[in-house]
Amino acid sequence: MKIKYQAIMRLHLLYLVLLGFLPGIAYSQEAGSCAEKLKNAQSFFDKGQVEQVPPMLVECMKSGFNREESLAAYKLLIQAYLFEDKLELADSTMLAFLKKNPEYQVSPTDHSSFVHLFSNFNVKPVVHISLHLGTNIPFLTFISPETVASVPGKSPYTTKAVNLFGSVEAKFELNKKLELNIEAGYSQLAFTNVEDFMGIGKTTYNESQNRLELPMSVTYNFKSFGKFTPYGRFGFGPAITLGATAKKPTYIPTDLTSNPFAGTDIDRTDSRIFMDIFTQLGAGIKLKTSRGFITAEIRSNLGILNQTVRGGPSAEELWYSYFYDDDGFHINSLNISIGYTQIFYKPSKRKE
Repeated sequence: MKIKYQAIMRLHLLYLVLLGFLPGIAYSQEAGSCAEKLKNAQSFFDKGQVEQVPPMLVECMKSGFNREESLAAYKLLIQAYLFEDKLELADSTMLAFLKKNPEYQVSPTDHSSFVHLFSNFNVKPVVHISLHLGTNIPFLTFISPETVASVPGKSPYTTKAVNLFGSVEAKFELNKKLELNIEAGYSQLAFTNVEDFMGIGKTTYNESQNRLELPMSVTYNFKSFGKFTPYGRFGFGPAITLGATAKKPTYIPTDLTSNPFAGTDIDRTDSRIFMDIFTQLGAGIKLKTSRGFITAEIRSNLGILNQTVRGGPSAEELWYSYFYDDDGFHINSLNISIGYTQIFYKPSKRKE
């Protein structure tokens, strides 16, 4: 019984010893954390012991700080190098600071030594890279209506509102208001024509086009309202036809005793021009975010060249099997998109 009592006493004593060590262990871990090192480095700096600051912060600069701590650590490190007259290290640290925080604006609480060095650097946007995603709503304008029938019938056209559009755009600042834009985009366009053939039947023709659009444009930024900036766009460029397909055309006779005719998809590439030229006019608004923008935009793309090429095999098939002939037409579109722009900066020291 005595042995059992002694064992229990030893166990309680061990618990008490461990409890005594735990606060010390926790304090040791906190003292070794990057947040604590930053506090201690600030304390040494305030006491004038600036030589103690860099060894305490350099390791944590890699990944030990959150954003607010990183800002404070960079400023403290730069000031320490300046006070020690280590100007090259101060410059290189300021350059690293601006690469991570290119849109930083000095505040009234910044030390005068930091502000002075900051003013000796310049941060320029090198390029804006934008991604756009949205839809095209095509609309056709006609040059020369054509028909197989000797007497033209009704021939209404309709278009789909949802057609995939996506693009990548590089933007270069010409000045604070103007930007030069080079863009590469993928665009789908689809339309339907229902043609009355002399009152004895109707042909339904559905065409889908895929295009590569390569416009060059200029955007003009109007007056900003807080974080919002409206802008206008004007440009032009080529549109390369990647493919054009007639989706299962049908001919349905009015006489119910006759059989309707529905075929398979027909490749229309031979009956469409390889490259169109279009002009572009648009407007949008952008919302400033950290190192970029969110945009919403609407554009009108107006085709210049006649889309129809006469005499191809697909045209003959449609003529004889579906009593259908292509009109001469321009293809245009109303483009609606949202996008995101990332700004890439290049900081550098001003020339003395």
